[in-house]
Amino acid sequence: MIHYAFRLAWSNLRRTQNVTLPFFLASTVTVFLHFLIMTMMFNPHVPEIRGGATLAFIFQLGVFVITTFAILFMISIHQMLLKKRKKELGLYTILGMEKKHISLILFWENAIQTTASLALGLILGFVGGQLMWMILLRMLNSPDGLPYTFSLTALICTTVVFLGLFIVTTAVSLFLIHRINPIELLHSEKQADKPVRFLAVKTGIGVIVLGIAYAIALLTNNMFTALMVFFFDCLLVIFATSILFESGITFFLRWLKKRRSFYYKPNNFVAVSMLSHRIRRNAASLTTICILSTMLLVTMGGSAALFFGEDNALSESNPDDLTYTLTGELTSSKQDELAAVAQQLAAENNVVLEDVQIYSYADAYSKLQDNVLSPFVTSDYLVGLRSAVIDYGYDVFLIQADTYRRISGQTAKLQEDEILILTGNKQLQLSDLTIQGKTYAVQDIQRDTPFSCRKYNNGGGTNTSNSSELLFLVFADEASLMSVQDYLQEGEWESNTRIGVNYAGTLEDRTAFYEAFNQKVRALDAPVRYATCLDYDRQEFKSMYGGLLFVGVFFSVLFLTATVLIIYFKQISEAMDDREQYFILQKVGMDEQEVSATINRQVVLVFFLPLITALLHTGFAMPLMQTLLVALKLTNPIFTYTCVSICAILFTIFYLIFYRMTSQIIKKEVAF
Repeated sequence: MIHYAFRLAWSNLRRTQNVTLPFFLASTVTVFLHFLIMTMMFNPHVPEIRGGATLAFIFQLGVFVITTFAILFMISIHQMLLKKRKKELGLYTILGMEKKHISLILFWENAIQTTASLALGLILGFVGGQLMWMILLRMLNSPDGLPYTFSLTALICTTVVFLGLFIVTTAVSLFLIHRINPIELLHSEKQADKPVRFLAVKTGIGVIVLGIAYAIALLTNNMFTALMVFFFDCLLVIFATSILFESGITFFLRWLKKRRSFYYKPNNFVAVSMLSHRIRRNAASLTTICILSTMLLVTMGGSAALFFGEDNALSESNPDDLTYTLTGELTSSKQDELAAVAQQLAAENNVVLEDVQIYSYADAYSKLQDNVLSPFVTSDYLVGLRSAVIDYGYDVFLIQADTYRRISGQTAKLQEDEILILTGNKQLQLSDLTIQGKTYAVQDIQRDTPFSCRKYNNGGGTNTSNSSELLFLVFADEASLMSVQDYLQEGEWESNTRIGVNYAGTLEDRTAFYEAFNQKVRALDAPVRYATCLDYDRQEFKSMYGGLLFVGVFFSVLFLTATVLIIYFKQISEAMDDREQYFILQKVGMDEQEVSATINRQVVLVFFLPLITALLHTGFAMPLMQTLLVALKLTNPIFTYTCVSICAILFTIFYLIFYRMTSQIIKKEVAF
């Protein structure tokens, strides 16, 4: 019996190649991606890459996401295929085959597909691993000498995951087989969906929930808040999409039926009736396709924006080639001495010193409300993180008029009760500013000044996010500044000194200069609170952004594979189920052209509705996505939107091509 069951299982797989082959290919791709990224994660040479710790974390995150998605995806597809074969299994039972025999056949079918896809996926991973490793090193601008290492651990883990999936899916299939009713199985495809109740109410709820999700995405412009609401917003979108695809489409189809001029046309009548027949069963697959497409677009767009926006992010994080923030104030003589040391070291190491900016300042995170500037204390967060940070939180820098003149080359003639404001916030309008009960007249608010240049930034670059606006206050003298400083900092912090150095030369010479100058800075009495080096951070950024792009491509391929497979299975299943109905339509007088038009109408609605909805979701998600990318120093929204839009256009083109191919398959299944 075992031999006979194996032969029958093999025969079934060959006979249904239009279904089993796409599933086999999708399974192979999933195994390949899983094994490849696990090989990267376990490669012992990853720590040798500068920024290797960041890269290792990204790989770990990628393994978790791909493993979780693979498990859910493979189980869902198995269940979809099993439901599709209900009539076949019922026929086996009617013909006298016992359930244990059917179970044995399904076991062999699953075993053959799992073994074949696992073996081929591992072989492709082993062969393609070297190429992927070389591509990764090139993306990270790392030495090509780092070897690719085969990981036995990755092989074992991948094998265990997919053998575990085989056990789970087989057990679920056998469990369902022992509960089948042969008669019901034979007529399963002819059963219409149960009527959906409260269509208008459910549709309204779906619209409201989706509107709330869109509003959250549009209004959340703080990166800290965005991290907290992102996953909640995703759940709202999934919930609303599911409701609208189930109840909303049914509501729309019933509305079409009431439009007599539209409905009572042969092609429209048949298409709408067939869609209404099984719309609830379609809802789950349509929701899945839509969500997968949205995830694909967001992943592709975000990864591309990060990778190609690397230079912009690097400049944001490194306002100077070399930046130090010292805790404490250096005297003017110490500042001049350090500048002279920089000139000397530059000459010794063959680099061209472009500029050296050294100045002292005071800073404090403060709140600005009703023209009153006051300390930002912990209790302010209790009123709500979003309102506390976005509405009135400012990063305030206090400098003297002499420092402003020395750095900018401009003269600020200020009285004791006057201040000059430098800020990039174009909405800020102040004629006076009250600090600790004293009102200062605002002489001017300069928005296009050297303030916006890197030499003025506090080590971390220009903060263009709304989470913390930069606000420079220029005072007439040290006495005025110190009183404000003690109040805003609550007497806890000292003044700081900022060192910004820009220089040109070869990477080797630049590195030598940095190491020599770094020793001099570290030897100062004022301890270093913050430091950046452009050359060192560049590799860190490449590791992080290149790793994110690398893993993002993996995710995109996986999401694309899942989307294509679900669309294909859904369409081919619908074609097979409707084959008899189309035969009847031809027998009652419909010609080939009319049947083809009916198929096109049905396919267009089912096929393009998830695409349009996914594009809509992605469009509303872009502001929230941009807010999250600010945390990674990608502060140019136009660049992000452009990357996402290009990815959306490319995906739409691919979708249209696949739609054309699928339509032809359906027509072939109907078999004119």
